[in-house]
Amino acid sequence: MKIFNKKNLLLSSAVVAGMLFTVGTKAVQADTTDNAQQATTNTLNVNTATTSIPDKSLIMPVASRDNQTLRQVAEANNTSLSVLEKLNDNIDPDKTIANGTWLYLPQNEDLSLLFTALYTAHSGISSAQYQKYYGRLSASERSAKLWIARRESGYNYHARNGRYYGRFQLDVSYLHGDYSVANQERTADRYVKGRYGSWTAAKRFWMAHNWY
Repeated sequence: MKIFNKKNLLLSSAVVAGMLFTVGTKAVQADTTDNAQQATTNTLNVNTATTSIPDKSLIMPVASRDNQTLRQVAEANNTSLSVLEKLNDNIDPDKTIANGTWLYLPQNEDLSLLFTALYTAHSGISSAQYQKYYGRLSASERSAKLWIARRESGYNYHARNGRYYGRFQLDVSYLHGDYSVANQERTADRYVKGRYGSWTAAKRFWMAHNWY
């Protein structure tokens, strides 16, 4: 397309455990009560971290396969079933999940999505649209797609330069008169997949030729 111009875990060094005091010939271990209390605290912290529910909006969903149940998914991924139930709308844990159903697994949390709100505030796209057209991409693909959108139009869905239009400066003939956000995103995805195979490959081409 033609270019549009424009934990922290603070470990105290003061912890002293197993200090021995000699009384005559008998050694007495001190601080055992404190050690036990510390061990209990550590166990509670681990349990809390294990069962905490991550923010669903920060998780990259994956498609279910092999006709598994949620219980089987939990076992296969060494994940808490109760956490999976909460993340996936409390579906029946023993009912077979249709292949292709989007599932949210806590280990797929992507903290880079914390920047979604900041991004959407300046990009002319809603959070729902961002999740639909960018949220399910890998981090590298999402980054490349946004990089091209910024270079081509400054994220502007209404940018026009001759016969090139929109966020990705697509030839207007590709859009067939439909300039909606949805059609621009879908058409750009099809164009890039057909011509380059991926957004990262398209970005590499753009960097070498100043267009894609």
